[in-house]
Formats: sequence, structure tokens, C-alpha cells
Amino acid sequence: MNKQILIPLIIIFVAVIISALLSSKKSGRREGKYRARKLLTDNEMEFFGRIIHALPEYYVFPQVAMSALLEPASREKKQASSDHLRIAQQRVDYLICDERCNIVAVLELDDRTHSRAKDEVRDSRLEQAGIRTIRFQSRNKPTVEAIRAAVMLPSPEGASSIQHKQLTSTV
Repeated sequence: MNKQILIPLIIIFVAVIISALLSSKKSGRREGKYRARKLLTDNEMEFFGRIIHALPEYYVFPQVAMSALLEPASREKKQASSDHLRIAQQRVDYLICDERCNIVAVLELDDRTHSRAKDEVRDSRLEQAGIRTIRFQSRNKPTVEAIRAAVMLPSPEGASSIQHKQLTSTV
């Protein structure tokens, strides 16, 4: 083959390869790279087992997005968007539902990473929607019987959240 033809063909071939490599790197950035992660820690999994035993007549959903449970009440678009962003990255530990998937309660397993002030804000948001939050301490997990008793307690009028002190002293 003639050198005058071979050199331009090699240049075109190299340009196509470089273009393909650059294109695949760009698309990789848009798609990202992911790997599987465990849904629950060992501690959360053990507590999940206790909840299942305590509440066999209920459905228990772990790690549910708050945005699946709540929606902004504001009719103003900008305010609704802002309110949505406040809960968009939050999850509840365990959602308890009856056989018709009506929400019975949210169970939270608090460990040393929990902030009481942030927890109160989360509980308040759920309470606005009429969803009761029951909190348990990870370092002092309740028995199956105590979990059942806490969930089966009728919610006092106007108080849909059992606070830390009340729960540990009554259950």
C-alpha cells in the first residue's frame, strides 16, 4: 500500500479510537458507577427480626423514604418544592402498616449518631400527617413484648409521637 494512503488511514484510525475512548469516559460520568450495599446493618437486621415476631399481623417495611410518606401541604409551588427538599433524602427505619397498607406507626432505632433535635423535627413532620413515631434506643433494645405493647398502645388524642423519656419509662 502507498505511504500517502497509509499515513492518513492510520491518523483516521487513531482519531476514531481516541474519540471512542473520550466518548465512553463522558458517558461513564453521567451514568456513574455503583455497587450494591446492605439495606440494613446487622444491628438493624436483628431489630427487624424482633419487630416481625412482635407484629405478625402487620407489614414491616424497612428504610422507607420520607417522601413516600409525606407530601408538602403548601399550594404555593416554590414553598412546596422547598418543603419537599427538606425530606427528600430522609428515611424512616421501619414503617408498620396494617393489611390494607394503612400506616400504623413509624419505628425508629436510635443509636449514638442520632441527634435529639433533628429527631424532634422529623417526628413533628410525621405528626403533622397523623403518623405516630415510636423511638427505641439501640443500646437498650426492647423485647418482642415491649415492641408489641408500644405499637398497640392507642395514640393519645393530639399526641402521635412517643418521646424518648416516655417510652423508656413506660415500656
